[in-house]
Amino acid sequence: MLTRGDGALQGVRRGHELRVLESLVKNGSRTRRELEADTKLSRTTLSVIVGNLRQYGILTEADQSSYGPGRNGRPVKVLRLNPVAGVAVGVELARSRISVSVVGFDGSPVAREHIELSAPMDLAAKVEHAAGMLRTLVGAGEVRPESLVGMGVGIASRHADPRSLADAGGDLQHDPQGVSLAPLRDAVATPLLWDNNIRLAAMAAATENGNPNGDLLYVVLSAGISCAVVVDGALLRGGNGIAGELGHISVDFSGPRCWCGHRGCLERFLNVANVLAEAEKRGQAFESIESMAAAAEAGNRTARAVVDWAAELLSRALTSACVLVDPNRVVVAGELAQFGEPLLEPVRKSLAEQQLEIGPRATIITRAPFSPTSGSDGAAIMALRHWAFAGI
Repeated sequence: MLTRGDGALQGVRRGHELRVLESLVKNGSRTRRELEADTKLSRTTLSVIVGNLRQYGILTEADQSSYGPGRNGRPVKVLRLNPVAGVAVGVELARSRISVSVVGFDGSPVAREHIELSAPMDLAAKVEHAAGMLRTLVGAGEVRPESLVGMGVGIASRHADPRSLADAGGDLQHDPQGVSLAPLRDAVATPLLWDNNIRLAAMAAATENGNPNGDLLYVVLSAGISCAVVVDGALLRGGNGIAGELGHISVDFSGPRCWCGHRGCLERFLNVANVLAEAEKRGQAFESIESMAAAAEAGNRTARAVVDWAAELLSRALTSACVLVDPNRVVVAGELAQFGEPLLEPVRKSLAEQQLEIGPRATIITRAPFSPTSGSDGAAIMALRHWAFAGI
């Protein structure tokens, strides 16, 4: 919280603060007159709100560097967000990585740390290790607990109950089954929300200029298939918390049985181990997806045939998903994304061939650049939106 206290007056003041912050997040910097127009607050009310936010260190004020053609006289003062005040922290507890990110109100990174795990670690141990990383950041002065608005935590293969997303008042959210997240809360004494790490990474992919926006389908092709859906800048969880399970769309009704009980699920085909096995079945073994991708680019017939096979299966699933979700963008990440354009171009072609005759349609399909902190970046952005901008 920026200001603390109870009662209706406090709620009104909080709303005014958020209107000012929203304008600065969207625009970068504003004069007081521009903020009056943006927020529809009176000059007197705006002056009080700006004064409070400057006192807390959340806003800075400086002379405008450019006045525009033909302007002279007294410099105009502009207000900006202080990126190190009013921050959110994100933590990702992935299968083989732990990362911590701190972002400011404008979405800019304040601090980032990550470690790669050389040996398997259970979730409870990852929680303790991440708590230690947070304490180190606090000790180094890179995180000030009093400036935190909240924390997001992304956990591999776990999905939060959508009816109990975040800590609220004295009732704590249901933690992952069998594991307490209390060490993280204790490390920085801030409220916490958690969800699947891929979903929170999607929030980072959907974010532009500090604000998640648009409709995004985010797909990770790795040891399994993970997917997340962002609708109008908000994460879609579904009524039971399992929205976006692209890997369990059937692409071959007579295919092998999946662990979920159905046949021919995309995940049953497009996982790293099975793609490598498919190449070996066709007569050539590759050490890794990276080496197969390099061979395909160099013209190796077996590698290219496997990439074409994978692209056809992915096209079937993504075309169906795009009909349901109608995203502005599809972002493909994970090891199999190394196949590049030969994997993505058939998906674009399949979508272009589909004539729904409803209206103009444009879906951009790209690969995600790898970032070891994408999950914790997205977790921090989710926390920022939940606590700092709730109700905007």
